[in-house]
Amino acid sequence: MLFFLALLACISSVVAAPAPAATVTRPPKGAATVGAVKVDNPDLDSEGNGCRAGSVGAAFASDNSALTLIFDDFQAAIGPAAGDLRKRAFCRVNVTLTSPGWAFDVSSVDFRSYVNIAKGVDVSLVSRWKWIDKKGVDMEGKGNVKKVLSGPFQEDFLLHNKDGELSDSQQSVCSKASATFQLSISATLSASGSSLPGLVQGSAADAKFGQLLNLTWRKC
Repeated sequence: MLFFLALLACISSVVAAPAPAATVTRPPKGAATVGAVKVDNPDLDSEGNGCRAGSVGAAFASDNSALTLIFDDFQAAIGPAAGDLRKRAFCRVNVTLTSPGWAFDVSSVDFRSYVNIAKGVDVSLVSRWKWIDKKGVDMEGKGNVKKVLSGPFQEDFLLHNKDGELSDSQQSVCSKASATFQLSISATLSASGSSLPGLVQGSAADAKFGQLLNLTWRKC
């Protein structure tokens, strides 16, 4: 009897043992760095107000799990109080990234913003990314995501895309010497009437619009 009780206890401990945590593959701290951050001329997009040179910052998370971009001057508005703001904000950013021996893909995207839209107003948030070589030719590694909010809505938010919302996704290549990571982001307002108000801008806390690209890494 004692033998069987001991055997049962042994089996139970094996069954109850938690499964080992999945290993996350990421570069060590400091192995992925951000170099130059440049924005395209706003005049290249006649329907958007672009973003000024020096108004965008980019940084990897300390554990390299994400790449965050902060936009100091990204806003759009419609309606009687829109003033000089346009219905569409657009910014294209070219970021020089270095991660020797590693390649990443974007697994999900978070938008951080303040939105105030009336009933009958929609805002479409679109983000597209890709790798380009030093001549501006597209390389492997791209994707995009789109989120739509409908009024009435007034809130600071961190909007996370759901599984399956990434589209046109393509795995990046390991050989990216002299390559640039290009991100294009837009916020477009539309309304069922010209008198309906709508506003998209940075959060109320710091007036900055943010985008967080969650990353999956692999060794090359």
